[in-house]
Amino acid sequence: MAEGVLFNIVQGIIERLGSRAFEEIGLVWGVNDELQKLQLLVSRLRAVLLDAEQKQANNEAVKEWLQSVEDEVYEADDVLDEFYTEAQWRQMVPGNNKVSKQVRIFFSSSNQLVFGLKMGHKIKDLNKRLHEIASNRTFGQLQVNHEDARFVIRERVTHSFVREDNIIGRDEDKRAIIQLLLDLDPIPTKNVSSISIVGFGGLGKTTLAQLVLNDEMVEKHFELKMWICVSNVFELDIIVKKIIQSATNDIAKSLEIDQLQKELRKIIDGKRYLLVLDDVWNDNREKWFGLQNLLMGGGKGSKILITTRSEKVAKITDTSKPYNLRGLSEEQSWFLFKKMAFQDGKEPTSSTIKALGEEIARKCKGVPLAIRTIGRMLYTRDPETEWLAFKNNKLSTIRQEENDILPTLQLSYDVLPSHLKHCFAYCSLSPPDYEIPVENLIRLWVAQGFVKSSNPNECLEDVGYEYYKELVWRSFFQEEEKDEFGIIKSCKMHDLMNELAVKVAGEGSTIIDRNKTDFEAKRLLHVSFDFNVDSSEWKIPTSLLESNKLRTFLFLSQNGGGDVIP
Repeated sequence: MAEGVLFNIVQGIIERLGSRAFEEIGLVWGVNDELQKLQLLVSRLRAVLLDAEQKQANNEAVKEWLQSVEDEVYEADDVLDEFYTEAQWRQMVPGNNKVSKQVRIFFSSSNQLVFGLKMGHKIKDLNKRLHEIASNRTFGQLQVNHEDARFVIRERVTHSFVREDNIIGRDEDKRAIIQLLLDLDPIPTKNVSSISIVGFGGLGKTTLAQLVLNDEMVEKHFELKMWICVSNVFELDIIVKKIIQSATNDIAKSLEIDQLQKELRKIIDGKRYLLVLDDVWNDNREKWFGLQNLLMGGGKGSKILITTRSEKVAKITDTSKPYNLRGLSEEQSWFLFKKMAFQDGKEPTSSTIKALGEEIARKCKGVPLAIRTIGRMLYTRDPETEWLAFKNNKLSTIRQEENDILPTLQLSYDVLPSHLKHCFAYCSLSPPDYEIPVENLIRLWVAQGFVKSSNPNECLEDVGYEYYKELVWRSFFQEEEKDEFGIIKSCKMHDLMNELAVKVAGEGSTIIDRNKTDFEAKRLLHVSFDFNVDSSEWKIPTSLLESNKLRTFLFLSQNGGGDVIP
């Protein structure tokens, strides 16, 4: 579970137990004493939760203790929901005279006397388990911290936003790729050839491919340009549908693979095309050759441009030498870091701050995504007092492989306010390259209780939009799409940010696809479906039926929307 999430859920439980509504519920069903005891126990646990959440990464005993707390906290949340729902039902059922009330109560689907006894036992058992958790030795080793003092006030950052299309240090790479694409005769016997851009995550392979695709010379050279994100699902019918959709701007019909192939050939045969296959992971030669055979009908000089992290994928797919994308130079890294971390991108006058900034930029290993993310995070922090502490206490302690930038990116997550951690982790329900509808996402955050305001007159969706914009500014989201009125419709996450969301969400969230039948159900809270359930022969996995703590059931649709049961 994302750090800070459990603390806020506990806070919500305490607020509910202290409300007038639950005071009345306690009196009506005779469970007031047990509800007060529950409030006391949960308050004791809340006092040490922030310390526990910070220590769990390096302490297995604390991690296990925190998991037991999590189980009981969600049980408590469910019990309160059950009470509140029953109370609301009692108010809504028609009939106001005394006789009808007596009949209604006795013959209701949930007899009130039976309900009160049942819930009384539930709370008593819950309190007993919570008392055992609070008596655990681990509890006594944790420090009391009632609030995350760094982030009590919601930040409102004023800044000069640097647009994502302001790319640094890729001019030579762009020219080299374009030269390869414009070469009409790399293999005399084939009309269609392929080129791979290879490099580890965050280097900017996708951005480079976008720059190339939108270049004026490329525009004039190719009759047809298509772009699809392949990611880790390499199924021929899905890929062909995406290619048809990219070429025609229409959603491909649900056809059999033979019909899809005919449709694709009508589109590409005889035309010099450029097809970008972004983020390819498949290293199965047979699957690649199956797709390649469908694409061979293009006109002479047609090109397939592939971006991948895998050298093996490049060797399988490439008909020429792969283009290995390198990190930015130290000079380029510093230039980009300045744009992100300093007002108007100006170089600091202090030689000490400059040296410190250059050292932090070097730690990002020339990876543009890491430089942007860390730079924007430090923009809101005092260079003279906070940057050195960040470098010494955070940046210097991470362990990462040469080509793994995820631990560095996690630093930007670790310093998020807890409310933003919730919101970001929830995005683990979106698959890679998913076009996230922003308005819908904000509503989901509100429905989950992630969005808070001390002002009762403030619209929570407006507050949620502030949350979203701050995450955009910190580089957690990208590729915003706007409508004709300039209103943001959708956004995407970089695939590394998607991986980070999945990592911090832990066992609490999962995406189910057609091939996924096995997952940990006990702790599952949020689930999304990355395929059309109605049109498949898919059956609900038995493990999903055992998930009794679900908070979200999200059906992702092809047009970027989605039906949800929060």
